Amino acid sequence: MAILSLVSIGPGDLDYMLPAAMGALRRADVIIGYQIYLDQLRHLIAPHQELVSSQLGQEVERATHAIDMAAAGRNVAMVSSGDIGIYAMASPIFDVLRARDWNGNEPDVEVFPGVSAIQATAAKVGAPLGHDFCTISLSDLLTPWPVIQKRLKAAAWGDFVIGFYNPRSKKRDWQLGYAIDILRDFRPPETPVIIARNVTRPDENIQVVALSEFDPSVVDMFTLVMVGNSQSYTLADRVATPRGYTEKGADRTTAQKEASEAVISYPVSLTKLAGKPATVIGGGPVATRKVDGLLAVEAVVTVVSPELTPQLQALVDAGNVTWVARKYEADDLAAAMLVFAATNDRAVNQQIGEAAAALNILCSVADAPEEGNFHSMAVHRGDSTVLAVGTQGTEPGKAKRLRNQLRWLLENDN
Repeated sequence: MAILSLVSIGPGDLDYMLPAAMGALRRADVIIGYQIYLDQLRHLIAPHQELVSSQLGQEVERATHAIDMAAAGRNVAMVSSGDIGIYAMASPIFDVLRARDWNGNEPDVEVFPGVSAIQATAAKVGAPLGHDFCTISLSDLLTPWPVIQKRLKAAAWGDFVIGFYNPRSKKRDWQLGYAIDILRDFRPPETPVIIARNVTRPDENIQVVALSEFDPSVVDMFTLVMVGNSQSYTLADRVATPRGYTEKGADRTTAQKEASEAVISYPVSLTKLAGKPATVIGGGPVATRKVDGLLAVEAVVTVVSPELTPQLQALVDAGNVTWVARKYEADDLAAAMLVFAATNDRAVNQQIGEAAAALNILCSVADAPEEGNFHSMAVHRGDSTVLAVGTQGTEPGKAKRLRNQLRWLLENDN
């Protein structure tokens, strides 16, 4: 009986082609595939073997032709790069067989697995696939974009290591940036991103950058992009993902002691702050975020600082914020209902916290939350809900990521 062999040829270098796949290729009477793959195999092909090439985008026609030839009694090898079962020709073959009510033979079909691009890339950089992972194709030629979008959000929320196939082309130049923006809401800025172009081929180029620094414009269709999960890390020039989320051998006694000494907070939601005076000491990025939050609830904001960020300066110029252009003085707290100590001077922030405590004023100390009596949380305001996530002020980045994950659940709660 003739056999239709679905043969994986690996990511590029034929040293990565598995022996079983190599044997199936050599037994074939006919080898069919995309022309670039046939060129790659040229030195392995015997004179008696017939080559049938087809163009990109002719997957169904290619599958139909291969099945017809095998059904006519010829041993046929359909070839694809990487693993033929991953975004490749095995699926169209079975789609055509299903349409014909295939009975399991006539022809006989055998699949020969291979090393996929994501596996080859992972091996080149270390162990980034050490925990749960997934692959997502960003091509919307065969999958509607709303479906891809849903999977992106689910994978981000689920904290999977993600390998992006078909990440970017001349006509599809925005989808990868969209995906990365979603991941930046869920993962630390230092999360490693692997950019692997033509892995295992002579012109292979692999880079590792932080999620915060990743530029989608450097990527093309010959590139696989892999983004680590929240626990992935770089080590020298390698990337790894721990097999578990808990640290082995942790000192339980120390952990219990730290937990017992932790500040126990009583979260509340401050209301009716419109028109109430609030003072922010400091003019840097942290102070800017605090001012934005206060303005969102219509507080009357005074900023005390010799210098301001451009964003704060714009708010001052627009008349939304009062600016006291000097360093902190004790009298700056007198008229405030609440205050944020957000300077870059540890001693000054401590002084502000102590002065606020003496005046019974609500105070948040940015670089030492325990010195204040409240800390702000990562907030999402919906039509009928307010979601706030806090980490006692110690890990604002983590609070933001958790807020974003919970927000996604709320927005997708049907």
